[in-house]
Amino acid sequence: MEIWNKIDKSSFSSPLGARGRLLLIAFTFTLVLDAQNVIIDGEIRPRTEYRDGYGKPLLTTNDPGIFTIQRTRLGLTFTSGLLTTQITLQDARTYGQAANASDVATTGIYEAWGEMLLVPGGSFKIGRQALNYDDKRLFSSPAWSNTGTAHDVGMFKYNINDFQAHVGFAYNNNSPISSESYYTAMTKYRYLNFLWLSKDIINGLNISAIVIDEGVQDTTGTKNPTTNYLKTKLYHAFTYGGNLKFQSDSFPISALATAYFQGGKSATGKALNGILLALKVDYKIVDFLTTNIGADYLSGDNNSTTDGIQSNFKKMYGADHNFNGVMDYWDTPLTQGLFDYYVGVSGKIVKNLTLEGAYHVYNTEFAGKNKKSIDFGKKLGSEFDLIATYKLNNWSTVQAGYCKYFSNNNTLIAKDLVVKAGVIPEVRSPQWAYLMFTIKSTFLKTAPNP
Repeated sequence: MEIWNKIDKSSFSSPLGARGRLLLIAFTFTLVLDAQNVIIDGEIRPRTEYRDGYGKPLLTTNDPGIFTIQRTRLGLTFTSGLLTTQITLQDARTYGQAANASDVATTGIYEAWGEMLLVPGGSFKIGRQALNYDDKRLFSSPAWSNTGTAHDVGMFKYNINDFQAHVGFAYNNNSPISSESYYTAMTKYRYLNFLWLSKDIINGLNISAIVIDEGVQDTTGTKNPTTNYLKTKLYHAFTYGGNLKFQSDSFPISALATAYFQGGKSATGKALNGILLALKVDYKIVDFLTTNIGADYLSGDNNSTTDGIQSNFKKMYGADHNFNGVMDYWDTPLTQGLFDYYVGVSGKIVKNLTLEGAYHVYNTEFAGKNKKSIDFGKKLGSEFDLIATYKLNNWSTVQAGYCKYFSNNNTLIAKDLVVKAGVIPEVRSPQWAYLMFTIKSTFLKTAPNP
């Protein structure tokens, strides 16, 4: 303000003054940058996929699909003393989806939040933001997704030494309301509360715990929400559990054990009784080669529709592509549950090239029936994944993947491709490949003058 008061503002009325105004704005902006931390960065990520049985086997009457998608992000981060803000613009599209000369807006807000320091170690963060916790099964902003995942939440955060605690809350509506109205489930929850705790116990050993309370709206009367939902009816769906992780640079073995449980009620009023258990162990053979072995268990329901209990684990907001194979056959597990047994290896072949391979075997907990009431057994086939990542330079990478699914009749029935008992359709051998470029650039980065 001192600088502003010393300037002769009357000169702005002339054409030369207009130029002076622009120079003043630029000069003031420079002063602001000198006093704050500002980062402007971006991401351009095109990916071409060849889908010949991705997600489910492809009938021989169809041809494989080939397409390119792209995610573009522009981020602004501002930090000044007690305040940090983040705004990320995002455009996610399929090539050819928009006309060459389209006036339809495609760019939107991915993140827009502010975080204020309240007390030493404690802060409050509010706005649209990505949530990432632990193994990313419950909350994640999945890197693979072309759109990512973000939530409109407020959160208290506390971080002191090796202890962290987050308390988050959200309440969703379709629009501003003057009286309670039915929420059309743009997200799976009407309201959300969660508590996350993390603590380093000893060198390399960390334990975390989480409790999530989702307010899920009763959906049993949605055929006429105008009359059935003048007053909304919410059920509480609870998910709770934690992780135990060991990882140390001085020891070749690392491990992650996960256990989550569910209770409360589903949107249809059924009592929840889901379980998710997982264990993964990595062994570093040498500095450039690591192997792993693991198993995931997601509880299933034995086709009972009369006991009022939902025993299959209710899907949350995690990174689907990170688990149970990258061909995403069972990213939403069957009602009958899922066992995933896998082994893998990863290694740095040369300085900038990394190869990863994994083999998965899938089973359900219970035998089941598809939508046509045709029986299928527990064995669902297997999958092989191979991914190569090459770092071109500090701001760009290229990644290629090839995956193969070994299906059986149970796979075809469970995926509802069999519509008549005993009649197995002809399918192509399931495979999938992709090529993805990731370019991350920092356009501007400033720091306060010392």
